[in-house]
Amino acid sequence: MKQNGFITSALLYGILSLFLILILGTISILANRKLANDKIKESVLNDVQKIETNPSCFQTDISELDSNNLQITGYDSTCEKTIYIPRTIYGKTVDSIGPKAFADKKIINITIQDNIKQIYVNAFTNNDDIVFYMITTSDNVKGVGSDEEIANATGTTWGAQNATIHWDD
Repeated sequence: MKQNGFITSALLYGILSLFLILILGTISILANRKLANDKIKESVLNDVQKIETNPSCFQTDISELDSNNLQITGYDSTCEKTIYIPRTIYGKTVDSIGPKAFADKKIINITIQDNIKQIYVNAFTNNDDIVFYMITTSDNVKGVGSDEEIANATGTTWGAQNATIHWDD
């Protein structure tokens, strides 16, 4: 009789151990899958960041921040609707996005790096539902404009309604 109790206990212990191993294994697999998914997302974002928009798509002028730099003042509406703002255009650093530079261009998404220090509050007017990928921190970019422009842009993201913004904060 004592032997039956021992066998039952050993069997229960074995079943519980197996159950515990299965649960820990599943947790480990799920954690590894999440880690793998995070790596895939990071890799994709890095690949997206390497895509360059043709510099001839941008209209530029001398920057208000530094006369050696450029400000984007316009964008050719026949160019891509997924935009990657380059660090430089024709060898000059791009440091700002001017008033209505991308207004009414039906932009889908845009990647902006840490070289951009200033964006006018109406730069993306009427590009509703745009997705911004900000490869910079929110305290690195200053929004600028006249009192009227700021008032008109209130409740928008640089003039775009229903925009989604992903900061690198």
